[in-house]
Amino acid sequence: MAVVLTNSFIGILRKSCLTLFFVLRAFSAECSALTGVEAISHGVLAFKPPEWKNASKTLLYLGLILGLMFIEVTYLAHAFHIMPEEGQTVVSLLGRQILGLFLARDGFLPRQLAFLGERLVYSNGIIMLSLSAAVLLIVFQGNTNAVIPLYAVVVFTSFTLSQAGMVRRWLINRTQGWQASAFLNGLGATVTAIVLGVIIATEFVAGAWLVVVAIPVFVYGFMRIYRHYRLVANRLSLQDIAPRSYMPHISPEVPTHPAVVIGGQLNQGTLEALDYARNIADEIVAIHVDLGTTDREKLQIRWQSFASGIPIVIVDSPFREIVTPIANFVREFESKHPGMITTVIIPTFVTRNWWEGLLHNQTAFFLERVLLAKKSRVVTRVRYYL
Repeated sequence: MAVVLTNSFIGILRKSCLTLFFVLRAFSAECSALTGVEAISHGVLAFKPPEWKNASKTLLYLGLILGLMFIEVTYLAHAFHIMPEEGQTVVSLLGRQILGLFLARDGFLPRQLAFLGERLVYSNGIIMLSLSAAVLLIVFQGNTNAVIPLYAVVVFTSFTLSQAGMVRRWLINRTQGWQASAFLNGLGATVTAIVLGVIIATEFVAGAWLVVVAIPVFVYGFMRIYRHYRLVANRLSLQDIAPRSYMPHISPEVPTHPAVVIGGQLNQGTLEALDYARNIADEIVAIHVDLGTTDREKLQIRWQSFASGIPIVIVDSPFREIVTPIANFVREFESKHPGMITTVIIPTFVTRNWWEGLLHNQTAFFLERVLLAKKSRVVTRVRYYL
């Protein structure tokens, strides 16, 4: 009798654990389905004034639309007697039944990813994301169900960290009404942390382990990249350098050796390039390409402090090109000095390790190639070693 009771108890316990597991698994899957609404909070500044009120309305409408879609899909699945099949979702089966088959986007990543291309989109970032998506597609053999745990862990990790960060901000600033805001963000952080724990526990073997391992690795890489950029900024900074002034440069009646200095940013590397130009040339001009982000007044003031006597020409580039405007300027400058050899001086810095060079735009390399292709006779780099 005791053995029978024991076996019955074990059976009930197993069924309860299995039921709890399926409930938690369904709970984590549904929570993952609700992600994406954070895009509204990320884009608050893009709304018309009052931004917060319009964003709140949009979020409300989005929630209503999601709820209505869920009800519609549930009704249609019941009406068409849709049952889950291996390898296909209910939505996929429902789409086939109704429609038939149709073939029918602060220095922790390389700065190339922040570059806006000619079409004013983050071209490099799009390419990197596309390649990453292709790798995941190949690794998981196109099985979207296997990728969902990865997505869910990443999303709810970011939710938890962002909410916890807001709590910390409220505790530090203590602005009016901070207690209520801190409570709401703390509640949000707690709920998303619980969901994250459930997802990891129930989806760990299904693929969540990959994100659990990858996130610390990525964070370590981000910190290394951030430290590198801080090092470069400190080594190139003019903060501890006293303002300097070149003696006004008096060009001879007939210059014999003109030079063009490429002035991307005014830093120690640029100053060394200007020093080199003063030693070899009797007529010097610097060029800076404005991609729409240059504070011209600030640049002119700093230029007068560290490079007075050498004129700087600021060229607009509405299509965010760098190499082409410089090449056109050099060609025009050379045409004004026929029969002379113009030296184009490109300041560049050399990183300590080869892999650090991958974190920077290779503008100097491409500019040099284009200038040589346009038959500029002397193109030289002045290297600043970090």
